[in-house]
Amino acid sequence: MTSPSLLAQISPCPGVWLCRTSDGIPVLQLRYWADPDKTAEWASKEQKKYTTDAFWKKEMLGDAHALEGQLVYPEFDPAVHVIPDSRVPKQGCRYMSIDPHPRTPHAMLWVLIDQFDDWFIYRELWPSLVYGQSRQVRDTDTEKSYTVRDYSEAIAWIEGNEIEWRNAETGEEYGVYRVKDKGERVLERYMDQAGKAFKASDEASLIETYARRYSRYGIDCRDPRKAHEAGEDALRELLATRTIDKGVVWPKLHVAASCTELILEFQRHRYKRTRGWTDEKDLKQQGIEARSHQLDNLRYLATADLSFIKSAVS
Repeated sequence: MTSPSLLAQISPCPGVWLCRTSDGIPVLQLRYWADPDKTAEWASKEQKKYTTDAFWKKEMLGDAHALEGQLVYPEFDPAVHVIPDSRVPKQGCRYMSIDPHPRTPHAMLWVLIDQFDDWFIYRELWPSLVYGQSRQVRDTDTEKSYTVRDYSEAIAWIEGNEIEWRNAETGEEYGVYRVKDKGERVLERYMDQAGKAFKASDEASLIETYARRYSRYGIDCRDPRKAHEAGEDALRELLATRTIDKGVVWPKLHVAASCTELILEFQRHRYKRTRGWTDEKDLKQQGIEARSHQLDNLRYLATADLSFIKSAVS
């Protein structure tokens, strides 16, 4: 399918179009039926491999607007991917991610990977007024304000550990993260690179970035791979199901029922709708940015090449 601004189409052979944009730039479009071996029967089988008709139209028919308004992750099924918290393994390799914001509470997500390389999202933290609710913060709402020190202490406490503070309540204050005997051992943490840009200037006289302050308070994070399409593909691989013994459908990704914000984001995250068509917009189809904090965290983890390490189980 071609966009309205492509003019003077010429078909030298089936499946091939030579077009010109409104600026006179020639564009060669190629579709699968240019190959005589790609019959209608072949197309019918291939189309079944796609989650929805919209993905088929985008990838195989060249419809640049096919995904507008569609769910980004139609593969997500609460009946398949959501499990009771009691079914999360007690031991495995643990990782977590942080998505900081200057005006919205920081979002955090924890994953445990078991010996079969299954992923279990077992904990999340996003202390917002609309946590787990299908609504946005209103102008009349006031979000609670937390410092990086608050978040750092909360992370340590939730993981069953502690932060040992040095030079407390001074401009040179820092923390040493201590893992207790029965505490969780998180192997790696990731943080949106925006944490290196946002300033935590309201917390003390020393002006520094969120990333630097988290590190100073004992929470060291790596930079994730920020590639939306690669991240979406990685999530789809985790969501993909396989049939195991006795016909049971089993995915690689499992979400604890208590992680209500992530579950909600999976069910609400859709592709943008283009209000006015332009050549430039025609080339882009991205998920709506609003309210995808935990999905962002999960994308960072999904593209980090995490795995089960037997010697690092906690």
